[in-house]
Amino acid sequence: MNQDTIWQAMRYALLLGGGFFVGRGTISAEQLELIAGLAGAIVSASWGFWVKWNTTPVLDKIIIRNAIPAVDGATGGTKRLMP
Repeated sequence: MNQDTIWQAMRYALLLGGGFFVGRGTISAEQLELIAGLAGAIVSASWGFWVKWNTTPVLDKIIIRNAIPAVDGATGGTKRLMP
């Protein structure tokens, strides 16, 4: 099971739960769309902060060997530089 599978399962769970409340008339379809969009934005922003928390960007000049990973300042992921 990878990360994409987990996100897909969470998305289906939200759709199932939201569909239940729309069917009961508790919320409207427009409200469900707003809630789902807001949840997606919050999760995306939270993930971005989590990935970049306590990371220090490394200057490209400092990395001499390809075996040393560096944190990419734009994405928070690692990158390897060619010597």
